[in-house]
Amino acid sequence: MNNTTSLETFDFLQLMYLLSEQGRTGVLTVHRADGPFQAFLEGHRVRHFQFAAQTGVPALLRLLRDPQGRFQFDEGVVHPNPLLNVNLDDVALEVLDGLPEKPLPYTGPAKITSPERVARIRWGLKEQAILKQIEVQRPVSVLSQDPDARKLLQKMHQIKLIAPRKSRVARLSVAVTREVWGVAVIDELILKRWKEDMLRPPQNIAIKTDDGQVHTLPVRGGPNLSNSLLIPAELLMRTGLRAGDSVLVRPA
Repeated sequence: MNNTTSLETFDFLQLMYLLSEQGRTGVLTVHRADGPFQAFLEGHRVRHFQFAAQTGVPALLRLLRDPQGRFQFDEGVVHPNPLLNVNLDDVALEVLDGLPEKPLPYTGPAKITSPERVARIRWGLKEQAILKQIEVQRPVSVLSQDPDARKLLQKMHQIKLIAPRKSRVARLSVAVTREVWGVAVIDELILKRWKEDMLRPPQNIAIKTDDGQVHTLPVRGGPNLSNSLLIPAELLMRTGLRAGDSVLVRPA
């Protein structure tokens, strides 16, 4: 970035993440009427923030509270006396504490997008407990009833450490079975994929027909079923499903 570019069209935190992820070394300068802001990066580490006479995270917070100016990145420039040596995630989580909350755009379970990044962050005991709740797929709408958890989830979303967890959906063909009673059977490989996505084996499935009806049934796996959904006769009668129906199936 040799020419200056306006911050009006850029999220400054995401701009720093872009440079950090590329392992760039240099100084990111924002030219403003109230003085220059500078962020010094070395490889994947943050080394210094300066806003006029202010240094450290308060300098970055001041910029993010009023993100305006024109920025440029000068490659290879290092600070002669840096005051920081931290990864960007730690800095971002700290500075976001001082900014207004941004509601999460989803309410269901979340997934951690980068376990490697999470492992490098210095978490407190309560934060570790919240991370465990994310891993067991507690819906964010439930977790967010705790203000501390809500704030952490919002911050992790802003720096793309979590994303909505989307269960796989399979289109299957209904077939009748007399081998089991009271439970639907699908290919064990489908259940395995769902287990990997959900971090637990699904106990029930939701079956949606083309006319919009949804039926919830207990489920187990079977070998070599491909795209067949085996349903005992008594469950077919109860649900109104018929052999040969094409349905959408997901974990319930």
